[in-house]
Amino acid sequence: MQSLPLMKRALLLAASLLAAASVAHAQTSSGTLDSVRDCELRYRVHGPATTPRGPAVVIAHGFMRTGEFMTGWAEALERAGMTAVTVDMCASNAPGGRHADNGADLVAVRRALGFASVVYVGVSAGGLAALIAASLDPDATRGLLLLDPTNAGGQARRAASRIDAPVAALVAKPQICNAWRNLDPALETLRDATILRVDGASHCDFEWPTDAFCRVACVSMGGSARHRRAQERIRDVGLSFIEAIGDDAPDALSRWKGGIGEMP
Repeated sequence: MQSLPLMKRALLLAASLLAAASVAHAQTSSGTLDSVRDCELRYRVHGPATTPRGPAVVIAHGFMRTGEFMTGWAEALERAGMTAVTVDMCASNAPGGRHADNGADLVAVRRALGFASVVYVGVSAGGLAALIAASLDPDATRGLLLLDPTNAGGQARRAASRIDAPVAALVAKPQICNAWRNLDPALETLRDATILRVDGASHCDFEWPTDAFCRVACVSMGGSARHRRAQERIRDVGLSFIEAIGDDAPDALSRWKGGIGEMP
């Protein structure tokens, strides 16, 4: 009769070892790709240990930043069972940002990795690149998540007119680093867009992680508790939008829209 507790302990130990092995063997790889510009971009693929579900997610960073500042988004999606790719956009550092080139590069990454469907995600100027990517890649695009996006030269309105996929745009109040929300007019032309202002958010809160350089450059040195609440809100809403896009249930997106106000 003493063997039953021992057996239970052995089973629990085996289960915990399997769970640890699953985390340890999450599929992470990196690579390079020639840009449409004369430069080489780098990307990092974050894939779950099990068969991924839903579309892949290709993530664009902001101007003069790198994919490092969107790693938290990729890792959270990986934990949710989805494949996510962060990209170091080599055209991003050129004068004016070369946003159309960045958008074309995001599509090139999707095609090179063989993903049949995708959600494009972008923060700040990377939001414009993601918007352009979705407009260039309509057949593969399942959704678009824009994180306090900025516009340049009227490119956003032209791209928005070609997008039919659902869009979630999470924005801060107008401030210097989101160009005083200069992409808003283009957002209003999207066919299926949910636009949510995140109370208390600074532009830097949409990166994951961010750093002191962004806080200083964007004059966002408010209390840490306020930033933490804003970050939690942004991440809850953004991740649940992507998961709803990947959900096969026909009412998944409408349930997400209905639940936005109920999130902590």
